[in-house]
Amino acid sequence: MHAGLKRSAVSLTPLLAALYAASAFSAAPLTGVYRGEVYSQPNTVNAYSTWLGYDVRMGQGHQAKDSWGNIENPGWQLGAWRTWVKAKAGRRFNYSVSMFPSGQGNLASCAAGAYDQRFKNLASNLVAYELQGTIIRLGWEFSGNWMPWYSGNGQQANFAGCFRRIVTAMRTQQPNAGFEFDWNPNYDISAADLAATYPGDAYVDYIGLDMYDQGWNGSYPIPAGCTGSCALTRWQSVWNSQFGPALTKFKSFAQSHGKRLSVPEWGVNDGATMGGGDDTYYVQQMLAFIFNPANNVGYHSYFDIQASDGHHQLSSADNTGGNTFVTEFPNAAAVFKNHYAGLSQPAQWSTTKATVSPTSVARGQSFNVTGTVTSPSAQTVVVKYEIRNASTTALVTDRSYTAQAFTVGQTRSYTSAFVIPTSLSAGTYRVDTLVFTADWAQTLLYRNDTTFTAN
Repeated sequence: MHAGLKRSAVSLTPLLAALYAASAFSAAPLTGVYRGEVYSQPNTVNAYSTWLGYDVRMGQGHQAKDSWGNIENPGWQLGAWRTWVKAKAGRRFNYSVSMFPSGQGNLASCAAGAYDQRFKNLASNLVAYELQGTIIRLGWEFSGNWMPWYSGNGQQANFAGCFRRIVTAMRTQQPNAGFEFDWNPNYDISAADLAATYPGDAYVDYIGLDMYDQGWNGSYPIPAGCTGSCALTRWQSVWNSQFGPALTKFKSFAQSHGKRLSVPEWGVNDGATMGGGDDTYYVQQMLAFIFNPANNVGYHSYFDIQASDGHHQLSSADNTGGNTFVTEFPNAAAVFKNHYAGLSQPAQWSTTKATVSPTSVARGQSFNVTGTVTSPSAQTVVVKYEIRNASTTALVTDRSYTAQAFTVGQTRSYTSAFVIPTSLSAGTYRVDTLVFTADWAQTLLYRNDTTFTAN
């Protein structure tokens, strides 16, 4: 699915990428990774976690831009990502979503509502695959002229209008899905275009920027034999002229709108693609910015692949879920890993296995579901029970307990009454126990190991 990336003299950023957010303005940024279009084997994200020595809980995928079918109902992607997300509590999907297929739409039509139903369908399909809470990276890299939804050439207002229509359609169709929307240009977008393409605070959850270590001031590529202080001087020159000012610009813009930043795509680059090579300075500066609470970064995602338009991979993760790859950027990789060696893994929420009583459930009659939830920290959350068909996973009914304020280590019990309608068939059903952040944006716990028979 990776298309050839068109690049300009100023804006050379890969076409694909990114990953999972922290809840509201306080928690450390969520770490994600792009490991290629691994819809058939997202366990390659697990191999990246093994290399990093840190549980990476956000995986990224990108939609194709070839047909409406691959935008509305990309089940070939969503099924595998559902399996990965549901395999461990706290995981989340970051999804780059196309505004329309190449050559089969335009921003003006989108802004007028011509594609609303398409994105209502997408919202329902994401929920059908139990990918609530997905971060939607809608019309990603829109300031790049290689994208079908390019916002230049007088299309700024139409882009903003298209973004609003799609967000409204998806939220209207699935108001409880907890989708978050990332408004994500490239780092070198002008300040004027930032303002002109911004759809409004009501439609944006993250303000994202993609930024790779490629330099255009004459310092890159690093000449052979230029090491030590020679290389450092060139790395610093590119940072000071390109990347530092861009981060300041985005930080100021996000703060003026009260939004979290994201860095959905970033990575070192090989010299053959005008990169800084094994650039430890770039990695140090990026991580320092991302993890500085003053910058309010919700999530970041490293672009850990060897793309056709640039090499970026730091990890040992291979394409089969193993760890046999040898990076060409060993020093940058060591800096990246060392940063995570000093981080503690976020504590896990826990729950008992839900019980159903009476054990013999009759359709049309009430039964109770009971379980307990234990918090590792002081936090206000949503606790939810869902009753689903065990075979089709179709939702039958649910009950949410909102604004549940936990203290550290507190255990709380929840009992809810449910009824399986007589209009549904007899068979096996299941109880799902979920815990969300108070804004519904992040799944902290997901458990579905209670099944029962309804006669």
